[in-house]
Amino acid sequence: MQGISVVIPFYCGNSYLETMAEQLKKNINNFKSDLKNVEVEVILVNDSPWSTIDESKLSAIKQSYKIVVNKKNSGIHQSRVNGINIASCDYILLLDQDDKISENYFESQYEKAMKENADLIIANGVRKIGDKKHPIFKNIRWHKDATTLAPYVAIGNVIASPGQCLIRKNAVPVFWLKNILSENCADDMYLWMLMLGEKKRIVINSEFLYTHVATGNNFSSDEKQTIRSERKVITLLVQSGLIEKKYLRYYKKRLDMREKFMFGIKSGILAKTYYCLCEIQKRMVLIYLRNTCKIK
Repeated sequence: MQGISVVIPFYCGNSYLETMAEQLKKNINNFKSDLKNVEVEVILVNDSPWSTIDESKLSAIKQSYKIVVNKKNSGIHQSRVNGINIASCDYILLLDQDDKISENYFESQYEKAMKENADLIIANGVRKIGDKKHPIFKNIRWHKDATTLAPYVAIGNVIASPGQCLIRKNAVPVFWLKNILSENCADDMYLWMLMLGEKKRIVINSEFLYTHVATGNNFSSDEKQTIRSERKVITLLVQSGLIEKKYLRYYKKRLDMREKFMFGIKSGILAKTYYCLCEIQKRMVLIYLRNTCKIK
């Protein structure tokens, strides 16, 4: 079926539902009025089965959603996979329950996907920290970098959230669907690297369509959890055989430096000095890898 399946893992998130439903309704209306023969389905995957989803807050999308309840708390990766497995549309949008997207997100991303025959479309957006907003990609070079392995290995996950991306359903790597990341946090990094390893067609959309709100409660804000999760990602990537060993060596080195800076150096002055040296090394690795990773 042509259209977009929106997969939203739900975890004790009734307070977010009304706002989410309203923004999805606006997108659905715009999408269907401007494009013919397209559908939208919203799949809520309840990963807190002891907490019932308040469907009264979903009235804005009452004809468009379905609910899946995990038998037990399974984590965000498994919840996303459970949603993808029952999705009917040709493209997938992985949203978090507190994500914010523009009213023309569906239309802009889907038209770009059709025009470019893309497997993954990375939109631009903003990071909202307090009252300040910052572009996720500051320039076209950084945005295009996101279509190669270079920044993920040298810098980290340059995509703020899967909500920035529209993904062709049949391009989701089977390895990612079958080998679940048990440590919450980096399943998106894991997905992007596997798609790059499988040489999927990845394009950018320069429109600002997504807002990432830093709350301090996100898993990615927990540095120890992030590092644990990414180390597990490296193990899984080795098992996949899809990423060259040299990239994984750089990836592991970056995590080692990050862990030492965050938890291994007690002196503030030494930590700041080490941080500066790490940043220089990361930029040098990025420049080197840019020359080995082709930017489309």
